Amino acid sequence: MNFEHPLPVLNVSAEAIHIEIGSTSSGELIVKNSGGGTLKGYVTSRHRALTFSPSEWVGNAQTLQYTFDTALADGADGDFETMVYVCTNGGETAIHVTARQAQMVITARDGTVISSVREFYQYSLAQPAAARQIFTDGEFYMLLLAVGYPYMEIYENLHKDANRERAMDNFFILSGMKQKTTATLPQTSFVFDRRPYDATPVRGYITVEKSDAGFYEAPIEVENAPPWLTFSANRLLSGDFDADNRARIPFAISPAMINTRYACERVYIANHEAEIIFRRLPPLQAKLNRDSFRYDDHGVIEITNNTGVDLSVEVFCKDSFVRFNARSYLVGGRYEIPFSVKLSAFSHAGRFFRKTPFMRTSIIVKGARPGVVHRLEIPLSAGEW
Repeated sequence: MNFEHPLPVLNVSAEAIHIEIGSTSSGELIVKNSGGGTLKGYVTSRHRALTFSPSEWVGNAQTLQYTFDTALADGADGDFETMVYVCTNGGETAIHVTARQAQMVITARDGTVISSVREFYQYSLAQPAAARQIFTDGEFYMLLLAVGYPYMEIYENLHKDANRERAMDNFFILSGMKQKTTATLPQTSFVFDRRPYDATPVRGYITVEKSDAGFYEAPIEVENAPPWLTFSANRLLSGDFDADNRARIPFAISPAMINTRYACERVYIANHEAEIIFRRLPPLQAKLNRDSFRYDDHGVIEITNNTGVDLSVEVFCKDSFVRFNARSYLVGGRYEIPFSVKLSAFSHAGRFFRKTPFMRTSIIVKGARPGVVHRLEIPLSAGEW
């Protein structure tokens, strides 16, 4: 072996391997490097019936799949033992392997032979509906007795659960086949902007992703249950998830029931918090392209009309050093109104007498439509910056 600095340190996921010999006897062994450098190694079995793939690797985390071929088991009809050796540049370890003939097997409708809890778990991943049927059969109970399943009393209670999907998931968690299924929200903030007079309902959805294909259910809780926010259901069910383990929870917002410009509500799903925000845009928005200008400069007023109808927009500044090409503009949606900053000779001279480094003023923007006038005031600073 070639050693590196800092040295790798071998870490193996199991100290022993127990195999129930059936039609297919397989599993996995995980090797990791808990030190430095790069782990390199190989695995070798002392029994020809037990093989590993890959048998050699380079990398700091590797899953070794093992298979026990009953045809090469030398006709053994009882328990027998062998050893497996993992040799790396980060150390070596010996793993004791015991194998025994399955005392009972279950043959599924598709011909799959199940002789252990692990094989039943693998079968459930491929055929979940058929596995749920097997789970409650008396034959499966006898298989658990034959393999010496240690939690028979708990299985009997799970067997009584009318929700077979939940019962099987808890069974596999108890058996160490999988971890408890968890869920996350990829997006937790939802913001919807609407025009001031738009009462069209708003529709959206919250995406939930679960960690695996296991059973998962959770309540959908709306903190204050406002009348403007409604969900299609009050509970997330395992059947709501698609093949990619994603579920979409639709909701609707009724703007007609919101009499303020801003509304916010928190929703709790899968132990996570999501925030739904509704904002009613102001009828008229205006801002400068910069906060400050020099005494001989040019700028732009960015106008946004959110009313949905054309507005007659007027601009005005009480100080003469802010100058516009025109006083009135017709604005449909968005528009930029140019202006210039230029002191007169008199104002320029007076500035030195007053010793004023900069001057402040404001621009008045008015947007008018029949019967309504919207007025905004924008502060402006000019000086030698």
